[in-house]
Amino acid sequence: MSLRIHFEMLTFMNVFDKLSGKNPPVAGSEMKTFLTQVDFIPPVDYVDFMQLHNGSEGGVGYNAYLNLWPIDQLVYLNSDLNVSLFAPGYFIFGSDGAGAAFAFYKKDGSIVEFGLIGMLMQDEPIHRGNSFTAFVDYLYNY
Repeated sequence: MSLRIHFEMLTFMNVFDKLSGKNPPVAGSEMKTFLTQVDFIPPVDYVDFMQLHNGSEGGVGYNAYLNLWPIDQLVYLNSDLNVSLFAPGYFIFGSDGAGAAFAFYKKDGSIVEFGLIGMLMQDEPIHRGNSFTAFVDYLYNY
């Protein structure tokens, strides 16, 4: 294991130890179903976290808030929000609990932020990390 990967794993574990409201683990069949329903490959560290906690909601660091939607709701919520129409190429996995959506860019798995209202009709997405761990680290240090 490289030093960088080891550091990212420690950051990932330390940050999520501080996140309250973690859900119980996702059933293996639910994760398989989700992965067959989407047309992209989510980041491995996101899949790992979701297998352990199936979503979460709470503060991250001093100034950020994260609501990670449970696996069984992701496809429905993206459809209900018309993400494929208003933010094509993106898949929302959660929010800040207010007006911002957090989404995967399907082409490369990077994570972006954009407004839930209007989505990408007027604004460009804001890059928040190349991995789920980097994204959480960004929120933690926000």
